Amino acid sequence: MYHHPQPFSAAEDHTSPQLGDVVLFRFPLNDKSAEPGVPKRRPCLVLNTLSNGDDRFVEIAYGTSADTRANRGYEVIVKHPTSREEAGLSKPTRFVGARRIIVHVNHSGFEGQADGPEIIGKLDAPLLERLNAVRARIQAEAEIVAHDREERRAELVRWEHEARGFR
Repeated sequence: MYHHPQPFSAAEDHTSPQLGDVVLFRFPLNDKSAEPGVPKRRPCLVLNTLSNGDDRFVEIAYGTSADTRANRGYEVIVKHPTSREEAGLSKPTRFVGARRIIVHVNHSGFEGQADGPEIIGKLDAPLLERLNAVRARIQAEAEIVAHDREERRAELVRWEHEARGFR
């Protein structure tokens, strides 16, 4: 089973962003050729809400209107005009689950006109189904990686025992 590096649990705070909400966040840029300075606020999709004690966190996916082959994988694509309107988007947007981060709800990347995360919309029912499919795939692949890591660890322990003459 996949475990976050820190112990998180599902957040029960309904004043913070929820699964399927679209928020504005200054998503970090990985492109070294991009202009220096503060990244622009862009729509991001809330993939998960988490808590650690009283602290609230959200896992968000990068949103882009660019229709390129870059950053493909685990996508939720909002194209239909009514879906875009409900999500608060002015143009078709790809939310790329392969580019996701976990941030505190008071992270400075949310700063803008609102105090805390600015929720601009929410996915409609069909897109929520797609989001849940993406989340299930991410979780399944994380569990496979964790299982493989555990098998490698057990094999290394076995090799160490054999090297010392134990069987």
